[in-house]
Amino acid sequence: MIVIDADGHVEESTAMFSGLEKKYYSRRPIALSFDRDTAYGDHNAVWLIDGRTYPKVIGKGGVTYRTPTLMAAARQKPVSIGSQEMTDIATRLRDLDNSGISKQVVYPTLFLGPTTEDVKFEAALFRCYNNFLAEACSKSDSRMRFAALVPIRDVEASISELRRAKTLGAVSVIILGVAWERSLGNEELYPFYEEAADMDIPVCVHFGYGCPAITEAFESAESFNSAVLPVIMGFRSVMTSGVLETIQKLRVAFLEIGSMWVPYVIHQLKRGRRVRKDPAQYFKAGRVYVACEADEDINYVASWIGEDGFVMASDFPHGDPSREENMEEAVMARNDVPLSLREKILYSNPQKLYGL
Repeated sequence: MIVIDADGHVEESTAMFSGLEKKYYSRRPIALSFDRDTAYGDHNAVWLIDGRTYPKVIGKGGVTYRTPTLMAAARQKPVSIGSQEMTDIATRLRDLDNSGISKQVVYPTLFLGPTTEDVKFEAALFRCYNNFLAEACSKSDSRMRFAALVPIRDVEASISELRRAKTLGAVSVIILGVAWERSLGNEELYPFYEEAADMDIPVCVHFGYGCPAITEAFESAESFNSAVLPVIMGFRSVMTSGVLETIQKLRVAFLEIGSMWVPYVIHQLKRGRRVRKDPAQYFKAGRVYVACEADEDINYVASWIGEDGFVMASDFPHGDPSREENMEEAVMARNDVPLSLREKILYSNPQKLYGL
C-alpha cells in the first residue's frame, strides 16, 4: 500500500548554506567539530551562528541534535550522511524504500529552535533552507516534499515567503508552539493563517524549542519538556482563540509529541468551558490532525477525536524515541485497531492534510 510519512527530517549541511544570499553569506552558519573526550561526547560538533553555538548540549537550555553531521552521533547512524543531509537523493530514496515509505514530507532539524535574534537574517536563512529543500525534493520524482520555514515574527515577510515557497513546491509550513513572544491564537497572526488557508497550505506545529523562556528553565537532560510543552500550549491557544471558526479553511497539525495528550487537553478545555465548540469536531472534519505513535492506545484517542485526524511520522533520519523504523509494519501489526483507521493513518489522512 502507499504509505505517506507525515514528518521526516533533513540534517542541515554546509552545502545547504552555500546558497545563502551574498548580503548574509559572511554570516553563514559554520560547522565546527572537536574531540570526543569533552563533555559533549559523541555530540562533538556545533553550528556557529553570530557568535553562538547550536545546539547547546550542556546545562540549562541545553538541547540535542545530530546536526551538523560532523559529530560522531550522526556518523553512527545506520544511514549515510548524504541521505541524512539530502545531498544524495538516490540513497535517501533507497532508505525510504527500506523503511516502507512511499512519500515523505520533510521538516528541519537545526531550525526546531530559534537561531538568531536578527529577524532579517533569520528570513534569509529560511529562504536559503527553502531553496535547498525545493531543489533536493525536485530530484525525488515527487516522492519527497517539504515544509516551508517562515520568519513568523514578521507576519508580512512570512506571508511573502510562504507564497514563494508554495511556488517551489512546499506542501506545509512549520511553526513552533509559541511564535516567539506571541501565542498561536494571537490575532496578529490571523493574516498569515488566512494566507495559508487561501493557498491550501496546512500550518504544522512541530515538536521544538519555540519558547526560549521554557527552554532555559530545563537542563539538557530534560529538553523533552522544553520541546513538548510549547506544542501543547499551541494546541490550547488555537482551540481557545476562535481562529478555526474565523478562518474556515485553515488546517492545523500537531506533530511529533504523540497523541495521548489530546484527550486530556480536550477534557480540560471542556471542563473549564474554555471552548465554544468541542475541539474533537475539528479533527472529525479533517481540519486538525495529530501525529500518533504506533504503540499508543490509538483506539482510546479515536474514541475522542474519530478516525480522520490521525497521521504518523517516521522521524527519519533522527534516532530519538519518536522514530518509527517501519511505519507500515508497526501500524498494520495493530490488529486491535480497525483496518479502516490503520489505512487512514498511513495514507488517506496525510494525503488530505497535505493535499497530495
